[in-house]
Amino acid sequence: MLAGGGFWVSASNGRTWHVFGPALFRGPAEGRRVALTFDDGPTAYTEQILDTLSARNVPATFFVCGRNVERYPYILSRIQAEGHAIGNHSYTHPHPYFHGRAFFASQIDRTQDAIARVTGQRPTIFRPPYGVRWFGLKSVLRERGLRVVKWSDLGYDWLKESDIVRETLKGLGPGSIIVLHDGYRDFPSEQADRSRTVRALPAIIDGAREAGLTFVPLAEFLLE
Repeated sequence: MLAGGGFWVSASNGRTWHVFGPALFRGPAEGRRVALTFDDGPTAYTEQILDTLSARNVPATFFVCGRNVERYPYILSRIQAEGHAIGNHSYTHPHPYFHGRAFFASQIDRTQDAIARVTGQRPTIFRPPYGVRWFGLKSVLRERGLRVVKWSDLGYDWLKESDIVRETLKGLGPGSIIVLHDGYRDFPSEQADRSRTVRALPAIIDGAREAGLTFVPLAEFLLE
């Protein structure tokens, strides 16, 4: 048992752990729709990703870290201006173990405040660092009106040996929620090299469309 009432279980990643509260892992199969999301930014690579999304008319959701928002507020402004959604991904992307409820409440609140200072709006969606949930998170999110969004498909773009395009597309199907990364899970984020993700993105978009899938805003899945 941790300070602040948080009790961590490694299996909290699992989809069957309803005790941790509801979470969206994928959307409905109807309509052959998929949603694209990015974690850990914003960083300089985010702007290259935004260029690709704009050129190919693809909506996305960016789950941002508050510390990066404070470092690159103008990039967050661009994300908003170009019509993409913004979610909370904690302030510094800490590993969830050995931290209590008060610590993570502060991580979430600092990020909400950082985003609101730039955009004038507070997100309504949250993606836990590393995708891990715990017993104390449910009440923290409920108090703040935040909904958990996880994912169904990973590009494993943080692994240098991964084939990002192949990994992303191999299980892709109707309702998929894709997660890629435009930042780095540790700080300083300047250590991140997301050039491979930037280069892979056009082929991922083309591959999904060739499979008859349509990119839609994540909000379409949240409403169903």
